[in-house]
Amino acid sequence: MNDSPRLIDMFRGLYPEKEFQITYSNVDRDQIPIEPHDFSEMLGILLDNGGKWAKYYICCDIKLLTEMLVITVDDDGPGVVESDLPRLGERGKRLDERHPGYGLGLSILTQLAARYAGYAQFSHSSLGGLRAKVTLTLAEGAR
Repeated sequence: MNDSPRLIDMFRGLYPEKEFQITYSNVDRDQIPIEPHDFSEMLGILLDNGGKWAKYYICCDIKLLTEMLVITVDDDGPGVVESDLPRLGERGKRLDERHPGYGLGLSILTQLAARYAGYAQFSHSSLGGLRAKVTLTLAEGAR
């Protein structure tokens, strides 16, 4: 069982003026094939980052492919300047000081993804803000 419904409810409480949407593509939300604590940690970091920066809307999609799990979170916030995108995920690196934090969340996300031979990518979202995408390699037979 994964904690995504509980996490979504928690972030709706933390950011009541913002709308969180979650979709599951090719996966039963109760059958995420990675360690539950790691999944909750990664999803929590992604949702919190989206909640901090979104103007109003945060959209999360969890997709299971043959050998990969892909978690994508888009927000409608200010986004990140193109030249700064590669710096996201560096330990202790904060590109904007307007919100409290230590600059650790995205670096922890990157480290967790690496446990699954995966990676985090950051780009511009079609919603106008940031797209954070985590791709995890699944062990054979995990699906």
